[in-house]
Amino acid sequence: MSIRTMTNKSQLAREFVETGRLSSVSIIDMHTHMGAFYGTYLPEAKLETMIQTMERENIEWIISAPHSALFDPIGGNSEILGAMKQYPDKIYGYYVVNPHYDHDLERDLAEFDRVGGYVGFKVLPDYHKYPLTGEKFRRIYEFANERGLLLLSHTWGHSPYNPPQMIAELASEYTNINFLLGHSAPGETDYAIELAKTQPNVYLELCDTGRLNGMIGKMVREASSEKVLFGTDFPWYDPNYMLGSVLFSGIGDDDIRNIIHHNAVRLLANSLKSKA
Repeated sequence: MSIRTMTNKSQLAREFVETGRLSSVSIIDMHTHMGAFYGTYLPEAKLETMIQTMERENIEWIISAPHSALFDPIGGNSEILGAMKQYPDKIYGYYVVNPHYDHDLERDLAEFDRVGGYVGFKVLPDYHKYPLTGEKFRRIYEFANERGLLLLSHTWGHSPYNPPQMIAELASEYTNINFLLGHSAPGETDYAIELAKTQPNVYLELCDTGRLNGMIGKMVREASSEKVLFGTDFPWYDPNYMLGSVLFSGIGDDDIRNIIHHNAVRLLANSLKSKA
């Protein structure tokens, strides 16, 4: 399908081609990080630079799990706390759980409800080499289930730590958590799509996966656009990279709006209201 054909089908795609941005609908990015990542040059990783990119590309707000929280047990979640306080209407946060350094967990959970901006949890089992279904995560799942929070997990097909089958198991047990399949389990994305279609509290997340030709259209056809969430891994990728994948995927404008904006608002309505 040519660019001309796709822009003829989508007013939003045409708007982007003609103006270089979307102004008629803002974007919500459900999967971001921030700050330095050791050994890697990320020119957009500073918070102020990320905010500039958000304003330039009409990204209304992001949900972030800073690199420091993912890999620094001493710094923990302090960076996201500072970012949410500085930009309360632009930055929301995942509390990051490292199962190998859980000594502050109970203290932080006691403060969780009083922190303005937390909407859920982020886990990274493949990197931490600890299974998603491991006992050390149980306290987090019980807490999130009580409050109806999000849980964004890195997922990868055939992984011993976070395959989509583990999400299926957890989603059946913790029905009040909305599970986001980070990257939508490359290598087993067909299974992930079927899981999102059949399990009400499971959602596909586009980060890195949406670049695959035809994948977004397949997700929408089989699971519906209401089960697909916009995520980018920003600042690893410029958000416009993934936005282009959505705009030129051949889906309709209503589906595009669901993916880049409406689904996030719907999922987070209660969490954001409680933080107001």
